[in-house]
Amino acid sequence: MAVRIEPITETSRGPIHLMIAGYRSRPCCRSIQAAKLDGATYGVRWAAGRWTEAGASVGWMTRAAQVGVPALRTGRVLVGVTSLATGVGGAVALGVGQFRHRYWCAQRDGMQLAAAISAIPGIDRRPIHLHGHSLGTVVIRSALPGLQARGFRIEDVLLMGGVAPRLGWHDLADSFVGRLINLYSPKDRILNIAPVVNRVVGTGGIESESGSPPSSDRWWRRVINHDVCGHLPSPLQPIRHHSGYWGCFSRFVVPGV
Repeated sequence: MAVRIEPITETSRGPIHLMIAGYRSRPCCRSIQAAKLDGATYGVRWAAGRWTEAGASVGWMTRAAQVGVPALRTGRVLVGVTSLATGVGGAVALGVGQFRHRYWCAQRDGMQLAAAISAIPGIDRRPIHLHGHSLGTVVIRSALPGLQARGFRIEDVLLMGGVAPRLGWHDLADSFVGRLINLYSPKDRILNIAPVVNRVVGTGGIESESGSPPSSDRWWRRVINHDVCGHLPSPLQPIRHHSGYWGCFSRFVVPGV
């Protein structure tokens, strides 16, 4: 699937905001329009996958339950437990494989973003703001070098509940001129079980490779970490909590916040 750009609100004046959603999702146009951002807004469609991919995992679990539950009820404990365990293990393995594939897609499509947005009228003369949620933050991280190479002026970069790693952002400091705003929630259960090796920006602040950011480094003055757990739906509703950033992000993108 080629990266596609879809208009949300269009105007020939002001900055351009690129909205990049995450795994199996699209930008929440209603929330974005309600934010009333200055300038134009566009949604970025990349190969994020579809919820129908979850059908294989659900099917695996269903078949295991069809065998395991009756076995337990009739006293065949070993058969029942083995069937259910196999179902859970198979579903987890499928889910991990699907997620890792989409992570790779996010990196690949990020490298295509610069070419995809070139058709937006006047984009070479207007400042650009990047907004990414979940795996959309991986798209952004992968896109920044290419956007810089094409000469686009990237202002603020907003990360929301991101799967991108906390380390390594200092190396991308020259690819944008504005702030790096990271909105995260330590209680995001979706991210806490994500099959990734590195600690992600969606559960904690962006970090320095040296441990503590040097106060004399101008780059770190551009980094803003916000724990927004209290602004999101209850953590007891994991999917709504993880997806709730679109409803509150606008209050954190105002300059000076």
